[in-house]
Amino acid sequence: MKLVAIVGSNASFSYNRLLLQFIKERFGQAFALEILEIKELPLFNQDSSAADCPLIQKLNEDILNADGIIIATAEHNQTITASLKSMLEWLSYQLHPFKNKPVMIVGASYYNQGTSHAQEHLRQILNAPGLDAWVMPGNEFFLGNASEVFDENNQIKDDDTVIYLAQCLQRFIRYVTVVQELKGDSIQLSDAISGASESVQEDSAASAMLEKQLSLQKKETNTPFERALDKTYGPALKDTLEDPFDKDLDAQYKAIKKQPIPFEKALDNIFGKDLGIETTDPLDNLLRSEQ
Repeated sequence: MKLVAIVGSNASFSYNRLLLQFIKERFGQAFALEILEIKELPLFNQDSSAADCPLIQKLNEDILNADGIIIATAEHNQTITASLKSMLEWLSYQLHPFKNKPVMIVGASYYNQGTSHAQEHLRQILNAPGLDAWVMPGNEFFLGNASEVFDENNQIKDDDTVIYLAQCLQRFIRYVTVVQELKGDSIQLSDAISGASESVQEDSAASAMLEKQLSLQKKETNTPFERALDKTYGPALKDTLEDPFDKDLDAQYKAIKKQPIPFEKALDNIFGKDLGIETTDPLDNLLRSEQ
C-alpha cells in the first residue's frame, strides 16, 4: 500500500514535518510513505493555470497515484495555515486529485489543544465540492506541547502516544482498504449497467491495486501493517477504541468481498440497518409519498 503525507506548513522547521518523518521511520516497514512538501508552491491565483506550474503538476500526480493521504496540519489563528489552504485551492480548481481519496488528518502544535481547531476546519474544507475527499471519521491525533514531545533524536518520547498513533494508523489502513473495495463495487456496477468504460479508466490504477491487495487480504484478517505492529509492540498494542465506526470498520474489513451492488447497500453492509437515514430526513419521507 502506498501512502503520501503532506506537510501542511511552509516553515523551514515544523513539528508536523517531524511527526510525518517519525511515522515514516517507525512504520516504514508496514507501508510505503512519501512525504510531500508545499513550501515552494506559489500562492493560489485564479488567473493562473496549474498547467504552468511543474510543482503543482507533480503534487497532483503524487496524490493521484497514492492509495491514501495523510495531512499533518499546523494551526494558525484557530485554522489551517495559509500555505495549506493555497495548496488545496490549486488542487480543487482545475485539478481534483483528492476526489474519493481516503484522507487521515494529524497535527502537532506548541499548545495543549494540538491543532484541534485546524483539524476540524480542514475536515470541512476537504468535504467541499471540488475536493470531495473521503476523510476518515474519528481517530483524531492531536499532538500537543510538541516542543516537549520529541527527544534529541526526533523520536516521540511517550510510549502511550506512540501506541495511540499506531492504532490510528491501523484504522486508516483498514479504512483505505474498505474505501477501495467500495470504489471497486462502484466500478463493477457502472460497467454492468451502461457498458461504459469511463469510470473504469478513471480508477484503473486503484482497481488494479485493489485486485492485488484483496488476493492477499481475503485470506487473512491481519494486514502487513498489523503484523508489523505486533512485531514492534507485541501484546501492548491493544485495540481499546470504542467508537462504533471503528467496530463496524473492523467487521467490514475482515469480511471484505466483491459485490456489484449500489453504494447504499454497501453502506448497509458496513453499518447495519440502524442509521436512520431513510426515516429521519423529511425530504426522504416526502419523496417516498410521491412514488
